[in-house]
Amino acid sequence: FNRFGNMNITIHRGAHQIGGCITEISTDGAKIIIDLGSNLPGVGVDDMATDEAIARITHDADGIFYTHYHGDHVGLFNKVPSHIPQYIGKGAKEVMIRKHEALHQSEEVEIISKFKTYVAKSPINIKGKISITPYYVSHSAFDAYMFKIEIEGKTILHTGDFRAHGYTGHVLERVLRYYVKQVDILITEGTMLGRKNETVLLESDIENNVVEALRKSKYVYALCSSTDIDRIRALHNACKVTRRTFVCDSYQYSVLDIFNKYTLSERYKFNRVFKLINYKTKNVYQKLSHTGFLVMVRPSSYSRIKRMMCTYNDQPSALIYSMWQGYHNGTPEQINKDIVKIRQLFGGNIYDGTRDEFHTSGHASVETLQMVCRCVKPRLGIVPIHKDANTSFKNLPIADDYCIIESDVVIDNINIRVR
Repeated sequence: FNRFGNMNITIHRGAHQIGGCITEISTDGAKIIIDLGSNLPGVGVDDMATDEAIARITHDADGIFYTHYHGDHVGLFNKVPSHIPQYIGKGAKEVMIRKHEALHQSEEVEIISKFKTYVAKSPINIKGKISITPYYVSHSAFDAYMFKIEIEGKTILHTGDFRAHGYTGHVLERVLRYYVKQVDILITEGTMLGRKNETVLLESDIENNVVEALRKSKYVYALCSSTDIDRIRALHNACKVTRRTFVCDSYQYSVLDIFNKYTLSERYKFNRVFKLINYKTKNVYQKLSHTGFLVMVRPSSYSRIKRMMCTYNDQPSALIYSMWQGYHNGTPEQINKDIVKIRQLFGGNIYDGTRDEFHTSGHASVETLQMVCRCVKPRLGIVPIHKDANTSFKNLPIADDYCIIESDVVIDNINIRVR
């Protein structure tokens, strides 16, 4: 591949798989990397996760910018040479620290504590050659962002993971039209290209479904991501409506404290939370058996769930399974045995994910992907990432309007490499 242009965009990984994203953008004398993710389960051998591979990719980088803290975007952070600055949102940084503290991973905590942070709409200048501006997006992670990159007189938008069907997703189009505007290159996720038959629900729809579940079941265990602020908001609000007690353990309580610290909207204030220390004490038992509850649980919660079900047994317990279905019915590499065990505790009394409309994707629907393209009108082309290898933007109605870049090309003095 010959170098003819002044600017380089290299998709090291992500063009042919979901997750494990690594994007490099550079010009003479300046280079940034967006996301440095580890592979999702079932992808195969991770040949980029070695110290040597990370050193090769990052050795001359002026900064690594993470869109959010999910492992398939940030998972290789601990392999980055210490002299290279790493950036993430302020709230996302605290969530990462809390997670690794809970896992007793002190070396990782030390690395994360040195991360630099950015804030929405505030540009960061790299050597006077690259300007990168974050914009908040709705995703199944707290404090997630897309990046507008201005370099060599051109504009690139890297969307990260995003969607329009979260509680704050309605602001997406306004941000694109009034802040991002037209771009030269759009680098965008395409997760849902291969899931066109999957129902995409509004988070408010899920909240309404949880309300109905709580009205039917006195004791409900909710298995979902502990850092998905929208999903937790849906569960918390449903408890307010039904006057059930919203229950969580100390770790989850500390995560909600971080949410409360960094969210401005009162709609995201978690102010009616019961921190469960000992579910067997007389006062706790009297309260929870009187009000009923929704308790947040994680895949590691099997033993506690089983014991609680034995204690609170005057009515049958139910499980809200609000996660990806593949964790219990996917390929052997995708299946999480802890999740399977928890589901077995509840027999058929499960409000089951996307099937029963208690879960929705953290990623943009096909319609939203097309809306983004129409808003930013990429002048030179679209580079799809974070998508299955057998899917393509070329199958969308917008394909005739834009250049879809899926292989190496030189266009308007930009070298684009798609690995």
